[in-house]
Amino acid sequence: MKNLGKFLALLSLLLPLSAAIYEPVYAANKTALTGTVHTTIEFDKENAAPAKKWFDDVVAMAKEDLEAKLEKAPKEEQKKIKKQLNELKKIHSKKLFKDHPDGSADLKVPLPQVEIQVGDQKTRANHKGKYTLPHVPLGKHKVIISENGKKLREFEVVVERGHPRMDIDLQIYDKQWFVNSNRMSAAMKSHSHASHDHVTTQDVATYPQLPYNTFVGTGKGEDGADVLNDGTMRIVSDPSKGEPKNIVSCNKASAYESPDGKKPFDPNATENWLSNTWMFPANDSDCTRSIGLGFIYDASLGLIDSYKMSHYCVLESINSAMDALDSYQNIYCDGMQKSDGHWNCSWFNGIGHTEELHTH
Repeated sequence: MKNLGKFLALLSLLLPLSAAIYEPVYAANKTALTGTVHTTIEFDKENAAPAKKWFDDVVAMAKEDLEAKLEKAPKEEQKKIKKQLNELKKIHSKKLFKDHPDGSADLKVPLPQVEIQVGDQKTRANHKGKYTLPHVPLGKHKVIISENGKKLREFEVVVERGHPRMDIDLQIYDKQWFVNSNRMSAAMKSHSHASHDHVTTQDVATYPQLPYNTFVGTGKGEDGADVLNDGTMRIVSDPSKGEPKNIVSCNKASAYESPDGKKPFDPNATENWLSNTWMFPANDSDCTRSIGLGFIYDASLGLIDSYKMSHYCVLESINSAMDALDSYQNIYCDGMQKSDGHWNCSWFNGIGHTEELHTH
């Protein structure tokens, strides 16, 4: 019995020692990572002022949209909309754009809810773009930023002890992000090309039925590519299967240009429809508007949640601007009909247009 007591006493001394020996070995091989995911668009001095004007125009459009909703909303919804309008007052170019001495400026916003993977560890950022990954093994890892399984960026990092913070900034130069930025503020003005040959609803003009898989618009597209920074739009619906006519993967046109300056687009005529898709995203198209509304949602840290769906368009604009992945595909406007019956972003809050090919 005395020997058993000595053994237990000795064991009680050895167990903490063994734990102390084991724990540092375990901890030395792993660490926690924490940080914030942002995107920064860097505008040179030539494009900074038009970009700020464009952003403030989008904010003004959002204000009109929320005020119109406030008038029609039931009392229980009015409080929520008023809160969003108050939050919108804090969203403007002077706050969000960082000016540099050379006249250039950066637009930086957090990217909420994106997926972060470091090695085999996965998590999702919160509404402020913040994330934490516990127990990440030390060493070299592949980092993948994605949304709904679609990659936004992929790169490698070396995880070291004593460096637990890893902020991620998806930086883009303005020339990567849009074309003809100096036209952006002017393009936010509405266009009117109504005639008796158009079917007009909600201040938009729709067009006669086009064959499935047809490419329309002015841009690349000859190789069949249909990416966000390409000026073409593809007809993705097939009426022979009971689908609506002329649904496009993304509405990137806001106006058309007829060669003779008179006739509207006629698919049976010899003229080509030269839309202003070549300006995208420096035009007043549904997709351009949705990108701007998505920036408002991100900048408000999700508080202006009327435009939550437009966050997808921000991610798509980032993805296409990087243009680094051969397997690039839009996250929402991917040419596929969704379970709720929708196809593209034209129905989102703040836009409310038909999803078929149209101009304003």
